[in-house]
Amino acid sequence: MKCELCHERDAETAIQAVRDGVEDELYVCRECAKGERLRRQKKSQRTRKGATPALDSPGGEPSGLGAVQASIVDAVMSALDDVVSDLESARSADERKPKERKLQPLSCDGVATHYRFRGALHLEGLFLLGEIDAVRRAMHAIGMELSGWTVDGVRDAGHAYSILHAEGDGDKAERVVKDLVEQERNARDRLVDEMPRVFGDALCRALAILKNCRLLSPGELFDLLSPLRLAAINGFLDGIGLKQVEKLALAADLSSKEDKMDVQERDRVDAERADEMNRRFEDVVLNERAEEMFL
Repeated sequence: MKCELCHERDAETAIQAVRDGVEDELYVCRECAKGERLRRQKKSQRTRKGATPALDSPGGEPSGLGAVQASIVDAVMSALDDVVSDLESARSADERKPKERKLQPLSCDGVATHYRFRGALHLEGLFLLGEIDAVRRAMHAIGMELSGWTVDGVRDAGHAYSILHAEGDGDKAERVVKDLVEQERNARDRLVDEMPRVFGDALCRALAILKNCRLLSPGELFDLLSPLRLAAINGFLDGIGLKQVEKLALAADLSSKEDKMDVQERDRVDAERADEMNRRFEDVVLNERAEEMFL
């Protein structure tokens, strides 16, 4: 049987398509199936197809979020218990009094590449599960800090963080980073296996903005690329790969130097950046595997 669209290649799969206002099942070749899917998604205002499926419960997947959050907090705190114990046993009564300590960043060069974003620790998974503030408090409790970029009004842009520690605490900081990477890995697994709607929401929102925005600052661009990076790592996108996402992120100027421009000049630069990203992401869509998982 020949493809019902091109009438040239042999039909290999069936798709749903609208002909004369009526949805019908067509038998098509692989190339036409891919082209039809791209055509459905290509309209700039769309990142998904079909109606939104009903959630299995009135609260949907997020109804279990509290339990997920609690388990991650427990895991982080448990992993850091030995660090807290070491610090507490080493402090005298005077040292426990509040005082400022000069903190320095820990290099993340030894961290696996999938967990590094522009040289910092990439914790997008923990952010999407709502655990970043809990991690920040845990870090502060042991005398360390989780420091992100604040650019163009975007706090913790890209959810990429430096670990700040006091002089002499480098070894402890490395243990903390190892624990955080493990919790981030678990968070990413949960997003894919247990909470795909949360992951899909972040991904589709980012794509929708990049396809349609009229003004775009460097900080916002960097932040939007963060969930796309996770999607690219998991192989969920057509039209862009991990290297291209990271190249765009690396090119984003996070120095806030554009704040010195006057309003008209800033709008012009932001508009040019938005137009460039509209063109770049016009053909970026969820692939078949992602559609089955998220939609």
